[in-house]
Amino acid sequence: MEIKFLKKILYLSTLVLIPSIVFADKLESIFIVPDVFVTSKIKPTTEYDGERGNILFEGHDIEKKRKYSIGDMLKDLPGVSTNGLGNASRPVIRGMKNSRVKILQNGGSTTDVSEFGEDHIVSFDPMLIDKIEIIKGPGTLLYGNNGFAGVVNIINPLIAVDKPITDQNMEANFGYRTSGGELKGSLKASQSVGNFTARLTSSLLSSGPYDLANTSDKQPNSSKFMGSGGVGLTYNDGKNYFGFSLDKLEAVYGNPGPEGEENMTSLNPTKNTFNFQSSLSLNNEYFNKFNLQGTVSEYNHSERTGDGNNHNINFFSDLYEIKTSLNHNSIIDGNSDGLIGFHFQNYDQGALGQEESHLVHTRTSSFALFALESFNFDLFDLDVGGRLESVNLKNTSLEKGFFPSAFSSTIKRKIFNNSNAFAGFDFTERAPNAVELFANGPHHAQEQFEVGESTMSVETSYNFSIGYSYNDGFDTLKIETYYNYIDDFIAADRDGTTTLVEGEDMNDVIFSQYNALFTGVEVSGQYAFAKINDFDIISNFMIDFLKGYRTSNDKALSRIPQTKMNFGIQALNEDWDANLAYYHYFDKDFIGPFQTRTGGHSRLDFDLTRDFNFSDLSGHLMFTASNLLDTVGRSHLEAKKANVQLPGRSFMFMLKMFY
Repeated sequence: MEIKFLKKILYLSTLVLIPSIVFADKLESIFIVPDVFVTSKIKPTTEYDGERGNILFEGHDIEKKRKYSIGDMLKDLPGVSTNGLGNASRPVIRGMKNSRVKILQNGGSTTDVSEFGEDHIVSFDPMLIDKIEIIKGPGTLLYGNNGFAGVVNIINPLIAVDKPITDQNMEANFGYRTSGGELKGSLKASQSVGNFTARLTSSLLSSGPYDLANTSDKQPNSSKFMGSGGVGLTYNDGKNYFGFSLDKLEAVYGNPGPEGEENMTSLNPTKNTFNFQSSLSLNNEYFNKFNLQGTVSEYNHSERTGDGNNHNINFFSDLYEIKTSLNHNSIIDGNSDGLIGFHFQNYDQGALGQEESHLVHTRTSSFALFALESFNFDLFDLDVGGRLESVNLKNTSLEKGFFPSAFSSTIKRKIFNNSNAFAGFDFTERAPNAVELFANGPHHAQEQFEVGESTMSVETSYNFSIGYSYNDGFDTLKIETYYNYIDDFIAADRDGTTTLVEGEDMNDVIFSQYNALFTGVEVSGQYAFAKINDFDIISNFMIDFLKGYRTSNDKALSRIPQTKMNFGIQALNEDWDANLAYYHYFDKDFIGPFQTRTGGHSRLDFDLTRDFNFSDLSGHLMFTASNLLDTVGRSHLEAKKANVQLPGRSFMFMLKMFY
């Protein structure tokens, strides 16, 4: 396996190094956001951008929300929820999940099998995340039509896309959580010599079963472990750069089930990733930047159930990706900018084991051309983007080809000081994935038998949104409503039948297409209403409502998120940050076929952070109390909600230091 992976790296390196050498005096990138590898003082900096609800999630908000799974970290944000099974969860954006949400690492694709089952984790190490971007609108077309609901970009840069300010940096993080006796730690180091920068990261997280609310019991089979490490080397002269990185992740975790060892599943994912990035500055009449990014990633895991039959299935997912673009000069009197680009992806995914799995070995290849343009007029700003794609899926017996296209636009107008009105329209076609087309087998961890439909066509989304944003220092307000009609929506629904697999009745899940409608409203903001001594006292709030239903009969779609709200009070000065936050998830009784009602639940959280500086050493101490009232709660999107509760009360202590 290691030899195979090295061969793939050498192949990709040949493809990406040749143009970098040819243009060695020219380079810069649009794919990667500014570098945040090491910072000194971190303040809460979650931002809700006025254009299409983009979210930047970092700072203290990242620190206190670090969880084993990315979905759990983001679930309290407006428009974002999570579906999963125990330790595994994946972000859901405005009711859209799986292949409609694209997850990136530093602007590049990565690979796992989380989009094919809620029992599979998103293969990122939460301890090494510096910040998370959630992107909507035209910007999503950089990454693929399968991210039309939104793109989640997880940033933990090993490649120095910005020239470091200092030659040497180090960051260490240590934490302990009472629930499960969770221990976690991470180390990041950076050393620059001239224009060269080397970076190193490593982390470890280990926990036993987490505590349940209002009892001394623990959630069975909820232990977890994760470890990772990486190295990166970059040449950056302040104008041009090229670099590469290697990183590895290993994990072990359990998926809870009903009482009885035969229903417990354990998984041990491993992922190796090689990434190359470069950006060259150009000085010609038409273009000013050449950008290139390449990725080779290998993922595999085995999953084993605890019964006497000892089901053992091995999943794998291999990725090749090359993405390149040219940023062009303004085409309208200096009031515009944009880019054109090419994107190639190849996924080789499947499962091998004692029984046929729901994920048939399939190779998925795609080629795409994309363009993004931004115009600044006197009365309004306009962003538009388009993407043309060719997608081919092939297994041993069938081959399917699709030609999806996409168009996205956002228009923004300033209406008062510090406030904007905006509107957007997106047309997106998405090709079915391998499971939706070819599945025909048991999915043991979820106790269901999945059946795909090879005659499926592309699903087509027509999304309209309109909103208002205000931003004046601490005082912010954002209101956005959306209407998303999806023609030939690809659904996975139970039909009430079962299939007998080795003496076990599994619920049949059938993939089919019909028209669906998603409508929702998101409101969020904060207001600084007092100043006591040198503390700013800030209130914040959020409400997120979504309804999804089948247009032919107005019946609910399966597993649509609960309506949620939160309210909090924050006290903040240069050294201290204290937050008290109340979250409420409402009853879910408008439910899909063969689902059951989910009761509402509330949660009260508190966190306190003290920043410090001693000579060259800085950092912060953090205390976090989660679910202070120890209330019992269940998520409507939990695959086995009858048997899996949300965590009970827990306390976390953390020390973070920068040098």
